[in-house]
Amino acid sequence: MGRVLLVVLLAVIPGLAWSQSSQFGVRGLGLPGRELGTHALGSGGAFGLFDSESSLNPAAVAAVQTLTSVFTASQAFRTVENPAGTASTRDTRFPHLMVAGPLRNTGLAFGFSYSGYTDRDFSIASTNTAELRGIPVLVTDSFSSRGGLSDLRVAVAYRLQDRWTFGGGLHLITGSNRLETRRTFDDPSYLRSQQRAEIAYGGAGLSGGIIRQMGTRFAMAALARWDGRVEVERDSTRAGTVDLPFTFGLGLRWHPDRHLDLAAQGLARTWSAANSDLIEQGGVGAENTLEVAIGGEFTPDLERPYRRPLRFGARYGVLPFPLIPGTHPREYGVSVGSGMRFAQQRAGIDLALEHVWRSEGVYSERGFVLTVGVSVRP
Repeated sequence: MGRVLLVVLLAVIPGLAWSQSSQFGVRGLGLPGRELGTHALGSGGAFGLFDSESSLNPAAVAAVQTLTSVFTASQAFRTVENPAGTASTRDTRFPHLMVAGPLRNTGLAFGFSYSGYTDRDFSIASTNTAELRGIPVLVTDSFSSRGGLSDLRVAVAYRLQDRWTFGGGLHLITGSNRLETRRTFDDPSYLRSQQRAEIAYGGAGLSGGIIRQMGTRFAMAALARWDGRVEVERDSTRAGTVDLPFTFGLGLRWHPDRHLDLAAQGLARTWSAANSDLIEQGGVGAENTLEVAIGGEFTPDLERPYRRPLRFGARYGVLPFPLIPGTHPREYGVSVGSGMRFAQQRAGIDLALEHVWRSEGVYSERGFVLTVGVSVRP
């Protein structure tokens, strides 16, 4: 029974009827998170490697000038299309939490953050006909998962002569999926069957980042991250391991005008490292991914740059876990955002709105993701 539950978790059939979260998070380990603060999300992620309120690049923590806490919440509204039909879904997430600040008289800064690594929150259903005692009976199978993987990071950064910034991070990858399968029969003479299991994950990784300031107008950032592997347990019994990817990132930032700040970044992840592990456990495997983002920020009031700047951006990415073997799920997004500081700049609110498209063969979805970030500087 336990083996069946694990196979269902990693290889749910693609006859989707509806899903509370993205249908592209059903396979593998789920839909990957983005580890970005609201500021970076408003620019499509283009400033992610430079943003001190994101947990992507540990070197960016050095830009925090005072103790800062950041809390992020998002609401997604999407329309899902697949062979089973069309449905509208929505979900609420709290994808990012961060506390960071400088260590006085040392040149060092530290940061602790929580962010979503993957999301596997879904409920799906399919109908079929089973022959019982020589009589065809309509059955309905439902599968649900609650949970995903989380990334807990401790980062330290050091700025050298306002030109070079170096950072390192220690990551704890943890989480669980609470899985439930049900089968109901159209014939009331048959009793409903139900199975439950909890799949737990645990692992650790390392990251290193650099930011190089070149004059007052241009900067570069680089990231390298290794996430090792996660141990998989089913109901407290070891069930195997899954290799996690290396991540490599490069970002560019250009300040062509006093009012305008532009950036671009690319992130490559070697998710194919998990391919053989997922196939062995009944899944369809995994593929390497690439994400590219470009965006900017326009500041209308230079005397008060923290008052309602305009952020904008676009991105393109490949998802690691296909719904159908041999296909390539892709996603596109365009974003806008803004924010403001108040209470003598000790508190702030940032908003980001992204329109997202995802597609893979006959499966597609589109929707909006509204993200609100609250920052406090005591």
